[in-house]
Amino acid sequence: MEVARMRIGVVGVGEIGRAIVTGLCEGDGKAPEVFLSPRGARTAAELSERYGSVQVCAGNQDVVDRSEVVIIAVRPQDRHEALTGLRVGDDKIVINVMGGVANDDVRRALATGAPLVRAIPLPAVRERRSVTVTCPSHPVVDALFEPLGGVLPVPDEAAFNVFSALTATLTSHYWYLATLTSWAAGHGMTADAADRYVRGLFQGVGRSLSDESRSLDRLAADHETPNGLNQRIRTTWFDQANSDALRAALDALLADLR
Repeated sequence: MEVARMRIGVVGVGEIGRAIVTGLCEGDGKAPEVFLSPRGARTAAELSERYGSVQVCAGNQDVVDRSEVVIIAVRPQDRHEALTGLRVGDDKIVINVMGGVANDDVRRALATGAPLVRAIPLPAVRERRSVTVTCPSHPVVDALFEPLGGVLPVPDEAAFNVFSALTATLTSHYWYLATLTSWAAGHGMTADAADRYVRGLFQGVGRSLSDESRSLDRLAADHETPNGLNQRIRTTWFDQANSDALRAALDALLADLR
């Protein structure tokens, strides 16, 4: 099914819901019909005013009734309130983007036989530049996310949980950059100058990641010289103990996700 011909409902219009809608509506070609729950009223109203194909519905059941594909994007702690009593026919396709919530939990809450797919869309789908992990693979769901930066289907929730754990490192990266700017400011640089330089430095790193002909290890090696400045920071700060601590934190998170 072509994305432009889909009727897509979004229950829970927060950061990820907004990013998905933006990516779908600002892509090439005709935008699909999108139906939003009133939850997150300000964001839903903003999106409906910006895009002619987006409508805000009276409630969650109205979203489901109007849609062929239903994206559940509420916060995990709000799912019982949002999903209790919701009637989802077996002819619908449900996409679960709630972090840490297994498909079995969603199926029990909805009491439906509809196809149910987990997905990890990241905020960059709004710019159609983020690969979305899905489980299990479904042709309609994969077609929906493909134009938003690509899709990476995985065979089971065990594999899906590994990617979920990797996703949890995102804000640590931002805090790393914030620490660099704070350090520079502590040495007399203005906060604006430090912020501008660090952003430019790592935007360049981000662009280099598009070179898939080189492994991540190779990219790292290509950006440092023996006994150079980059190697000094890597070997003195990101040492074996630091690496082991990161692996241990990811192992603990993965155990909780299971």
